[in-house]
Amino acid sequence: MQNINTKEYWENRFSNNWKESGERQTTEYAKANVKCIPVNCDFEGTILDFGCAMGNAIPIYAQSFPKAKLIGFDISETAIKYCKKKYGTIADFYAGSIKEIPLVSVIIASHVMEHITDDKAIIVELLKRCNDLFVFVPYKETPLYIEHVNYYGDNSYEELPIVEKKVFKVQYKAKVPFTAFLKNLVTLKLIWNYNFSKDIIMFHFKDKEAKFN
Repeated sequence: MQNINTKEYWENRFSNNWKESGERQTTEYAKANVKCIPVNCDFEGTILDFGCAMGNAIPIYAQSFPKAKLIGFDISETAIKYCKKKYGTIADFYAGSIKEIPLVSVIIASHVMEHITDDKAIIVELLKRCNDLFVFVPYKETPLYIEHVNYYGDNSYEELPIVEKKVFKVQYKAKVPFTAFLKNLVTLKLIWNYNFSKDIIMFHFKDKEAKFN
């Protein structure tokens, strides 16, 4: 399967059609994520949002972990420029490669790994930079969405240091994207909203020797 998730693809995606549904989805995923992450609300370490996109998870993490230092990291300069402008008062943001990620207490990778061909190698690299890594991906997704290149089940990542797994569902009422609304309009179907539902699995990895802040 050819992976369309190049840096150029995402620069274009964030510049053009990400806001149509991506912002709401990121926000709803983050709301679900914080209910699963075993981190106390008075946590004072550093939390890094890996693949933060346009930063819509950051306010949710800030509300849930008000004493933590927050960092957003993405390969897209377009996304990070937007993040700095909109959320720069509550988090630091950086664009770059995985080698440039600082040492932190916690890394959250929410719906990133399904876009990456060598996702296991990325997880290994991220574990060198944190104490706890939380990876959220679609659970038993069939068929795979066009941007997704990996399938995840209960036994995924079993060769890596998993300390916890959790399967849950994200559900919310979403607006039909404008392009889809126009297609429906041609067939005289006036559909404005739909019920979004997705099964998710969280993998919690831990570097037992690392003690980063």
